[in-house]
Amino acid sequence: MKLGVLQFLPPTFDELTPELLRQLRALGFSGTGLPAGDDPATVSTDRARAIGAMFQEAEVSLVEYGRYSTDLVSPDPENRARNVAGLRQAFRIARAAGCPAVITGSGSLSPHGPWMPHPDNFLPETADRLIATLKEAVKGAEDEGVVLGLECHTVTALSDARTTRAILDAVGSPALKVHLDPVNWMTWETVYQSGAATEAMFDTLRPERLLGAHSKGVTVEPRLIIHISETVTGAPDDIFDHAALLRRGALMPPDFWMVIEHLSREQMPAARDHLLKVADRLGVSFI
Repeated sequence: MKLGVLQFLPPTFDELTPELLRQLRALGFSGTGLPAGDDPATVSTDRARAIGAMFQEAEVSLVEYGRYSTDLVSPDPENRARNVAGLRQAFRIARAAGCPAVITGSGSLSPHGPWMPHPDNFLPETADRLIATLKEAVKGAEDEGVVLGLECHTVTALSDARTTRAILDAVGSPALKVHLDPVNWMTWETVYQSGAATEAMFDTLRPERLLGAHSKGVTVEPRLIIHISETVTGAPDDIFDHAALLRRGALMPPDFWMVIEHLSREQMPAARDHLLKVADRLGVSFI
């Protein structure tokens, strides 16, 4: 198992410097994501190769290339086609840079954004559109020799592990996997038993369908009616069972990544130390 972090680097390729990569490595993280702020269609293949070489020279592994605004469930076929075309450009960039995976969500029918709830996200016809669009998108990943990783969420069409596994099976490509984020699948029924819930996610998806995992915390706010929120890994209000996630991560192949996310640079050392402390208590290690 390897330890990485997101949000340390600036959002665009032009802002990236070898010094920033050295600083990231000095924090004890061996991997991170490609800066995701550029439109991949505007980045040349040669530029992506040069960016990849910068990471190699700094001995920082590339874990993922996030395309988190992608919409694969829109009722508009032209909109879905544009999003698939954007993913194909991202696959090109990932391959050239030496990044093994492009990460996307399913999108949402909400007018408020691709990670926002909408009742129609759970309709059978929404799942059918998602499956058809993923079948088309994953061809591009296969062509470029990279993986298309899904980040799931309880408010989207990828609402739980069982539903997601059914969609993976329907698409039927080994180049389609899940970048597991257990906090995104917490519900009122599971948030106080997050360890058992995380174990069930691993059991349902199985190792061959898992790309890596995101680490963050979860908290239940003392407000009516129910408010489950993200927090920073290891923060005082974090009730997530990180030991369960690390135990299962340690059983995965050695290239399985545990990537801390959604925190400021100032918060990264404490989050890192929390995971290292839990790992030490369990007798597992990062490589």
